[in-house]
Amino acid sequence: MSETHFEIGSEVFHGNSRYRVIGVLDLEHVSVRSSFTGTVKKMHVSELTSKPDDPEKPVEIVPATDLLTIPDEDWVKVNNKAMLFNQVLQINDEAERRVQLREVANKLEISEPTAYRQLQKYKNSNGNPLSLLRKKRNETGRLQPEVEDLIQKYIGVYLSPIQPRVTNIYRDLKLEIYEINKERKNSNLELLVTPHINTLRFRISQLTASEVASKRKGRKGREDFRPLIGKFPQSQKPLEVVQIDHTPLDLIIVDDENRLDIGRPTITLAIDAYSRMVVGFYISLEKPNTLLTGLCLAHAILDKKQWLLEHEVEGDWPAYGLMDTIHTDNGKEFHGKSLKRACEIYKLNMIKRPAKTPRYGPHIERSFKTFNDSEIHTLPGTTKSNVQDKAEYQSEDNAIFTLFEFEQYFTEFLVNNYHLEKHSDLGMSPLQKYKQGILGNGEQLGRGLPPKIDDPLKLKIDFLPYEERSVQKYGIQLFGIDYFHDVLRKWIKQPDKNRKGSQRFIVRYDPRDLSSVFFFDPDMKAYVVVPYRDTSHPPISLWELRELKRKAKEADPYKSVDEEAIFESRARMKRLTEQALKQTKHMRRMKQKEAIREKESIPSIAKESARNNQNSISLVTPSINDFDDEDFEDIQPFEELDQ
Repeated sequence: MSETHFEIGSEVFHGNSRYRVIGVLDLEHVSVRSSFTGTVKKMHVSELTSKPDDPEKPVEIVPATDLLTIPDEDWVKVNNKAMLFNQVLQINDEAERRVQLREVANKLEISEPTAYRQLQKYKNSNGNPLSLLRKKRNETGRLQPEVEDLIQKYIGVYLSPIQPRVTNIYRDLKLEIYEINKERKNSNLELLVTPHINTLRFRISQLTASEVASKRKGRKGREDFRPLIGKFPQSQKPLEVVQIDHTPLDLIIVDDENRLDIGRPTITLAIDAYSRMVVGFYISLEKPNTLLTGLCLAHAILDKKQWLLEHEVEGDWPAYGLMDTIHTDNGKEFHGKSLKRACEIYKLNMIKRPAKTPRYGPHIERSFKTFNDSEIHTLPGTTKSNVQDKAEYQSEDNAIFTLFEFEQYFTEFLVNNYHLEKHSDLGMSPLQKYKQGILGNGEQLGRGLPPKIDDPLKLKIDFLPYEERSVQKYGIQLFGIDYFHDVLRKWIKQPDKNRKGSQRFIVRYDPRDLSSVFFFDPDMKAYVVVPYRDTSHPPISLWELRELKRKAKEADPYKSVDEEAIFESRARMKRLTEQALKQTKHMRRMKQKEAIREKESIPSIAKESARNNQNSISLVTPSINDFDDEDFEDIQPFEELDQ
């Protein structure tokens, strides 16, 4: 993860020119001195990066370390170790730190010098848990079933309240195998092979820290890992806690082409609990899902200068940077594996509030009510809060905003109204409170300008859903669609070193646009944009694909649905959409989704970036087989929001 830091003395780049930060001017500007000429300049944080530009770097390859290639047991182990090292690093006194490190070494069952080396490695990586990963040995054989049963038996002993050491239970394990082998030898049976102590250590390392603590330490261990519930934690600085949630807007919007109503959109909103500043949002025609959550988080993390320019809004929106904690409800869209892993590598702690308790998300719930009651309910096309308030008002007939126009209106409202008005709980405006928390005042120190993410495209890709696929002669297949790129050739039928069959690779995708996917190449440690194999096929969404398959099956249940039939059906539906565009809201909504996909989907952004940098991107083909997607299984194609 590449970040640009703005502390005094930090090295930064503008293009290929090297500078040093010599002062923080405000929330979005710093003073820098050229390392070559010595001249001093004022620059916006969005203009600076941590590395010089590299014009030779192809845009369709996005450097990364994909979290999903890390086995779950290794991920648990390094995060538990990181938690212990964080406790050591929080101690200022050197003598106390040595004592704590000795205790950590005992818990990890490693020597003090080893613990010290790992601590330094962790510290030098700025607290990145990936620095604690070790290369995993390939298993060279299988344990005998009887030995496996004995290992599980002694793991149970390890988890008992007497808290034995691994060396003690391993000694007892060896003794029991020795006694069993004496009897088996007399009976001319195959002798059991005593496993190495590291095998036992590895099995124990797969256990979670909470499971070990609760069983070895009883009630005290359980309490150490019990989440705090009952009240919302007090925030002491900006970006310490960001609340995020979805809600349908009380507003009807219209399509771009004919300006006819297409229903109510959904807004995903992220708000800083310390300052009440909105740090990011995403407005969509889809129901809440993992993708919308990731796009909202990406918008919250990235700086807003380009967003304000694109939406022609004058003003300041200095909210950017990684938050410490994300506070969510219990919705499924907040807790997919890909989202969790992305949050972990960016060190974003996710906390769930108790189910059906909106009082534990007070700031986000109040913001939704404020935005609807004081602003949206006054706009043409509002649906009000209920039928009684709406009375005889015809929302559809009075709707005037397209999705982009409402984005523009909402951005203007946030930047030049909500952020500048006095907040009753704060005694000042959200912008003043945020500025105070970042830059400080005469009474308290600020947290300083947060680091800026250098690669927005990689950030967005990291929050996309994923599947695991092997590479075959035709390339890779996702949801029945074939994709190919020359970079896949070396991985065709690559055998898996750790299990039977071909190696499986991480393939990320944007459900709004399946025309390209992002293949994680483990050798290059980068995402590669892999398009359709057949360049003649148009972009298609996951929901459209499911609907086309359903209709094809209904038409002829016994006929296999091939790729050409699917895309021919897609072309017919597009022609019908054009004919019915002015007649039905459902068709207009479909058309608007397609327009949004062409503009905002991650594959479209990647292709546009490649064209701007004069890098060519190949395209690829589909063929249809059964598929399953956990994050989107409950979303119906073309489904409407409740009016």
